[in-house]
Amino acid sequence: MTARSPADVPENRAAKASVERARILVIRRDNIGDLVCATPLFAALRRHQPDAHIAALVNSYNAGVLEGNPDLDAVHAYTKLKHRMPGESLLGTALASWRLLSALRKPAFDHVILAKSGFDRHGLAMARRIRARNIIGFAAQEPVDQDLHEVEIMMQLGARIGVTEPPGPVRVFAAPDRVARWRGRLSDAHRHWIALHISARKPDKTWPAERFVEMARRLSADRTMGIVLLWSPGQADDPRHPGDDARAATIAAAVGAGVLLVPARTESLEDLVAVLSLCRAFIGSDGGAMHIAAGLGLPIVALFENIASKQRHWHPWRVPHEIVSPQTGDFRGIPVDQVAQAWARLCKRLS
Repeated sequence: MTARSPADVPENRAAKASVERARILVIRRDNIGDLVCATPLFAALRRHQPDAHIAALVNSYNAGVLEGNPDLDAVHAYTKLKHRMPGESLLGTALASWRLLSALRKPAFDHVILAKSGFDRHGLAMARRIRARNIIGFAAQEPVDQDLHEVEIMMQLGARIGVTEPPGPVRVFAAPDRVARWRGRLSDAHRHWIALHISARKPDKTWPAERFVEMARRLSADRTMGIVLLWSPGQADDPRHPGDDARAATIAAAVGAGVLLVPARTESLEDLVAVLSLCRAFIGSDGGAMHIAAGLGLPIVALFENIASKQRHWHPWRVPHEIVSPQTGDFRGIPVDQVAQAWARLCKRLS
């Protein structure tokens, strides 16, 4: 008869399995705001399974959103081909992604959640390459209620592994060392800094420079306020992500010397989070920066398309906010008065 070790006894194997850490991977491979809207899911997973290994698979473009997130044990990032830096080859970038997915096979993940509000074909291919034991996501023909907020849809995926609590706030976390560096630039301790973010991912969602100039002047009428000018850094013709360096310089020059305005060129998402953490409120277009501001609990005036379903699906989650939209599809149709009035309403609600 062959002797068996205690671990080989069926009862002991079951007991060992019961105490092993569950392994959960959340794949969120799209834009910055989308990943911010997945953070309540991370928090709910952690509360539901406090001892689990919970990780995220994201891309190099949005990974900074998760810096310092206490609900995650690991963040794995790959580079999309369209985001590769100068000097990075297409083949080298693809091989690096292949190696990452191969490395994630062992130890195996018990659950891989495809955190997208619809069928995620690329995410499914990744989950299969990782050889996940259980893949959770929306099927190709499965109806998804796009009138719900993105956060609420993410929580529907969590419910499939027993996470049924209501969604909490979106959250991002500023690194203390970065905050300290930016605080040195915003040195006037008697000011309440207001973030004025001038960029939008789509050109037709961009408010004209001259209207940002006028809005900055109106905000500065309150001498307790200072303005932090924020934008997507880079040149307008950058194929990876068009930047607004030129627009920011134009606005800063046109505002004039009578306005306390600090241009803040943020080279990374981590820097954007740090700067926004020093602000009292945010004014800007719907987009990644707006959702980061919500993740820091800032009150928000958001410029949105005049599409009710988009406003329901992407509004700033669980923070005081006002939404401003044009009568037509053209953001140039939003007058400064309309934004200023929304700002006044928001301030009254907060007083």
